[in-house]
Amino acid sequence: MVAVIAGGVGARHGVVFKSAETIEIARKVSHVVFDKTGTLSRGELSVSAEEYLSKSSSSAASLALGLTINSKHPVSTAVAANLQARGTQPAPVEDVKSVTGSGMEGAWNGASVRGGNSRWLAVQTVPQVASLLSQGCTVFCVTLGEELLAVYGLDDPLRPDAKSVVSELQKRGIAVSLVSGDDDGAVQKVGCELGIPSPQVRSRCSPGDKQKYIKAIMDHKSKIVLFCGDGTNDAVALAQASIGLHMNSGTDVAQSAADAVLVRPALTGILVLVDLSRAAFRRIVFNFSWSFVYNIFAILLAAGAFVNARIPPQYAGLGELVSVLPVILIGLQLRWFKRR
Repeated sequence: MVAVIAGGVGARHGVVFKSAETIEIARKVSHVVFDKTGTLSRGELSVSAEEYLSKSSSSAASLALGLTINSKHPVSTAVAANLQARGTQPAPVEDVKSVTGSGMEGAWNGASVRGGNSRWLAVQTVPQVASLLSQGCTVFCVTLGEELLAVYGLDDPLRPDAKSVVSELQKRGIAVSLVSGDDDGAVQKVGCELGIPSPQVRSRCSPGDKQKYIKAIMDHKSKIVLFCGDGTNDAVALAQASIGLHMNSGTDVAQSAADAVLVRPALTGILVLVDLSRAAFRRIVFNFSWSFVYNIFAILLAAGAFVNARIPPQYAGLGELVSVLPVILIGLQLRWFKRR
């Protein structure tokens, strides 16, 4: 009963649980691992700088838009929105497909068009790219064949409650890590702003790298790890973690792999999850303890262990109320739960 009530209370506070096990183990979380884009940050990227290295900047912009216009990835969406706002017309890029953790690729006039992070395209040493990386920008590059056509630098503001949530988790003795597929400059910048220790900040992580990082933590003294992410490339990590927590704005693939969902765009739901789990556990322990003590007493009374105590038969049925009523009331009290 407590688990059912806790599920309703969690939903009221913006956290939806998929199983009672999540409520049971959340109180023991010892490590929280965050993704960056769309999780600690709003996922509302905007282009802050752009460089064109081809002879025709309009042609390069057209190819970039043709490649990104139908993508749902936050970086590609931001680049496409920026180009459309300037009136750029998309080039007819065909057979566009996503390359998880790297970018996307397609074909134009028989040549390969690729867009993604600088490492995948092996252009991180190009001066224009290196400059944006050193500024902590998220960098999106576009190439045609082996030629680098365009470089876009993007900024993504942090969620307003990110710093306070990370700080509160650390005050409670819960370790916090940041793992992201983004470039090192952008990830280190966020880690520094939030006060996350440098050894616990990992950049340029593929989906497999995120899974391995979480598994390594869980293998050490059987720690309970909560991973919070939103994208398709987070699905493996969400499934690997003891508790996978999905942001409401993420993809359906990631949501299906998660154990709980934050239905509001607020990271405070993590604290709600932990506090609600502790509150529910205290009530479960009390209910079991009360039932144990009461039933031991009732058995001894029925066996005649208390020779001077006797309950008239017509009132004996009231004993069931004494057993059940406190359990119900303690469970219902959870409805007035408030995060501490």
